[in-house]
Amino acid sequence: MDSIYVNSSKAGFFDTLPELQQKLLLFVGENPGIRYRELLRLIKSSNGVLSYHINKLEKMELVNVDRKSRITRFFPRNISNEIMVLLGILRNQTSYEIMKLLYESGPVSQSEIVKYTRKSASTISWYMKKLLGDNIIYIKNKQSTYDGNNDISYKMQLTGKRVNFYDLSNRNLVSDVMNKANNYIDSAIGNYSSVIDSL
Repeated sequence: MDSIYVNSSKAGFFDTLPELQQKLLLFVGENPGIRYRELLRLIKSSNGVLSYHINKLEKMELVNVDRKSRITRFFPRNISNEIMVLLGILRNQTSYEIMKLLYESGPVSQSEIVKYTRKSASTISWYMKKLLGDNIIYIKNKQSTYDGNNDISYKMQLTGKRVNFYDLSNRNLVSDVMNKANNYIDSAIGNYSSVIDSL
């Protein structure tokens, strides 16, 4: 993932774009998964102006747009759909904390996630359903594969009921995206000022 996306085959074309569209491409390149409202705040313009220019960029296939209920995110064209989904998820603090725990300690139970994130059980349940729906995580319940000394099996014995344990569906991809994306996940707002200063 390049920090700033300018397709080499269209580098000359980039210079012919209106200044605002160039800025939008730089913002999106520096902050893959940026939301519409964040872009609106950055350009300090009206909703109509942003909508017009972002639609132009989409029609020219210079940005990828991920539209979901009430949330629209923008990505550089050189990012795959799978990575787009992950980046969108990782830009949310609670989702990021869940993914980080699963990456470092998975498989883990939902109660462990609640304790780690310090969020309510109902909040975590909502996020877990969303992550399951996006096939980012899966339920790992193979009790028969664990022996009596295994911590997971022991927890199941203590509760007297079957406990769902969750893990990442694609640990390698998540690791790669998290490592490359940390710069703007942890300090996305800090990046904006440096982009603006460079224009």
